[in-house]
Amino acid sequence: MRFSDRIGVTNQKMNIQLDSMSNELQNSLWNYLLELYDGQYGNYWHQITPHIAKYFRKYPVDELPIYDFQKRKWLKDYFFNLQWYDVYNLIEFIVKEHDDSCRTISSSYRENTHPIRSQKLESIFNSILERELSGFRFIGHTLSPITEQVELDEVQKAVQELRGKGLEGARKHIQTSLDLFSKRPNPDYRNAIKEAISAIESIAKQLGTTKGAGLAPALRALEEKAGLHGSLRSAFEKLYGYSSDESGIRHAILDETEVGFEEAKYMIVSCSAFANYLATKAAKAGLL
Repeated sequence: MRFSDRIGVTNQKMNIQLDSMSNELQNSLWNYLLELYDGQYGNYWHQITPHIAKYFRKYPVDELPIYDFQKRKWLKDYFFNLQWYDVYNLIEFIVKEHDDSCRTISSSYRENTHPIRSQKLESIFNSILERELSGFRFIGHTLSPITEQVELDEVQKAVQELRGKGLEGARKHIQTSLDLFSKRPNPDYRNAIKEAISAIESIAKQLGTTKGAGLAPALRALEEKAGLHGSLRSAFEKLYGYSSDESGIRHAILDETEVGFEEAKYMIVSCSAFANYLATKAAKAGLL
């Protein structure tokens, strides 16, 4: 909080931005791009601008300006004329393009690889987003409208660790759920919930049993094998019922109830936390 805010002369802005982007936030994101591509790491405009033109904007690269300062201006003009959600699209693209596994600036220009990799880039952008009251944070290269640190930690852990434990199917469901939850300007909350719950089904059926219909038989089999807490298992079965009975999410045609941000966020975080719990218990029982 600034001095003038503390003494009541001015008011600190407190609204979380979910469907818009303030000038301050957009300026802060651009200022970091300046530091990233024209700061202590060297000049990368001759690499990043053609890359964005070719793979993100789908612009004829032979029409780009010649000199680096002109390329920077071309990108700046483009950046500040984007809709708020396309600014996020571009930032997401840049983060993914700094990943070692992508075709990216790193693999396209092996002789001059940028030293900042995706994980660090996500952390820096998350600091900016938090400071400027954005309603989005990076989780596994995806900008998601989850801002509480405890919630972020649970979902991030699920995205990062399930694959390493041999639970790739569950990880994919969590990632798809995040993608649907994070779509802008039209998020798909209903299908985000379906995918989050499918992550639990995937783990339970992979480690418990595939016999029987639905989640309950698989969870009960896993309870016997891994020593799950009975009350937690029972509680999740009831939560699962919210999405699988005739008035729930999975019978969308019969359901007229609106599924909103709060329900989707709660289910993604809850399913991620429960997935982490199941994976930990299964590992201790020698099932992984």
